[in-house]
Amino acid sequence: MQQPAEAIAPSIALPDSAPSAREWQGRKASQIAFGATALFAVQLYLAPAQWFPQLDPLHLALILSFIGLAALCVQRVLTNQPLWMGWRTAFLAVYTGEALLSPMWTMDRPSTIPGAIEVAKHFLFFVALTNTATSAKRVRIALTLYAAAAIAPGWGTFNNWLHDQLLVEGFRGRWLGMMADPNHDAMALVGAIPILLFLAVGKGHGWSKRAIGIAGTAACIMGVVATHSRGGSIGLAVAVLVFALLSRRKALAGTVALIATAGVLLFAPRSFWQRNETIAEYEADASVQGRMQAWQVAFGIFRDHPLIGVGESAFLEAWSQYAPIDAGHRRYVAHNLFLEVLGQLGLVGLFGYLGFTLCALWSAWRARNGELGGEARAILAALIGYLVCQQFSGYSLSWFLYTLCAFATCCDAYGRKSAPRPADGGALDEAFAP
Repeated sequence: MQQPAEAIAPSIALPDSAPSAREWQGRKASQIAFGATALFAVQLYLAPAQWFPQLDPLHLALILSFIGLAALCVQRVLTNQPLWMGWRTAFLAVYTGEALLSPMWTMDRPSTIPGAIEVAKHFLFFVALTNTATSAKRVRIALTLYAAAAIAPGWGTFNNWLHDQLLVEGFRGRWLGMMADPNHDAMALVGAIPILLFLAVGKGHGWSKRAIGIAGTAACIMGVVATHSRGGSIGLAVAVLVFALLSRRKALAGTVALIATAGVLLFAPRSFWQRNETIAEYEADASVQGRMQAWQVAFGIFRDHPLIGVGESAFLEAWSQYAPIDAGHRRYVAHNLFLEVLGQLGLVGLFGYLGFTLCALWSAWRARNGELGGEARAILAALIGYLVCQQFSGYSLSWFLYTLCAFATCCDAYGRKSAPRPADGGALDEAFAP
C-alpha cells in the first residue's frame, strides 16, 4: 500500500536539515571563539581592570579565555575537525610539558607551581589564536585591534612620565598591569610599532587604518622614550630598521622611519640620552653590572643543572647559591630571555623555546609574499625587535611574544592563498566566517 506524501516528507527532510543546523551551530561557535580570543589579545594592552578597579572581581581575562576555549572546543566537535597544531606547537609543547613537570625538582616550589600554570595558559592562548584566526580577514581584524590597543599604554606611559606619576627610580615612566615594569612596557610597545607602521603606510589601507597607524606609532614611540629602557631603545631602532628594509614601499617606509628617528632625536628628553650613554660605561653602571651578574648566575646554574635547570620561575631563588661574592644582597632576574629559560628549564626547555620562536620567525618570513605578506613582514619586524629587547630584559612569561608568534603562524597557515569570498552576506559575516 502506497504511503501518503506527508509521511514520506519527514524522512527526506531530516537528513538534509540536520547537517545544515550543525554547520550553522559550528559557524556561530567559531565566531564566538574568534571574538573572545581577539578581545583577550586586545585586553593585554588595555589592562581594563587596572583602569577600572570595579572590573577586577569580574576576572575579565579569565572569562574571555574560558568563552574562547569552550566555543573552540564546541566548534571542533560540531564540525568534526581536529585542532591545527604544527611543528611550532610541538616545540612549545616540549617547553610547556617540562615547565609543568618542573615542580618535581624545583628549588622554589611556591614560585614554580604558579609559574608552570602561567606557561600552560600561554600555550592554550597560542593554540586558541592559531585555531580561531583562520582566514585572512580574521587575521587582519585581530591584528588591527591588537595594534590599536597599544595606543593606550603608549600614551599612558608618556602621560605618567610627563606628570611624574607611577615613576620607577624617580624618572622612568611605566604603564599598568603586566606592563608596570618599564622594561616590559618598552618591549610590548616595540612589538606593536612595526604593525602600526604597516597600518600607516600599507597599500590600499583606508584613512581610518592610516590614522590608527600614525597616532599609534607616535604614542608608542613616546612611550618607549618615557620608559628610558636601554634595551627598548635598541629594540625600537632594530624594529623600525627591519620594517623599512622589508617593506615593499621602501621609499615611503624609509621616509616614515626617518621622521620617527628625527622625532626621537629632537624631542627625547636629556634623561633619555644620559641613560642610554651608560651602555658604553657599563663598568660604572650598577644596572649593567647587575645584568652581568645575573648572566653569571645563569651559567652557574647551567653548569650544575644542564638538562632540566632549577625549575620554572625559580631563577631568583637560585641567586643566593650562584651569585658572585661581590654581587651584594639585591637579586636580579636573568635579563636575557634564553639564559632565563636555560637556567630555569635547562637544555630541554631551551630546545622547545628556541624551536618555537625560530618556527614563528620562519613562518613570518615564508608568508611575506602571500596574501598576508604585508602583515607578515610587519610581524617579522615586530618579532625581531621584541626579541632584541628580550636579550636585555628576559621575560619568558610574556603574553606579547606568544601573540606575535601566533599571528606569524596564522599569516603562514591561512595567508598563502586567497580564501573564496562568500556569494552573499555582509562584511561582518565574511570576517567571522569559519
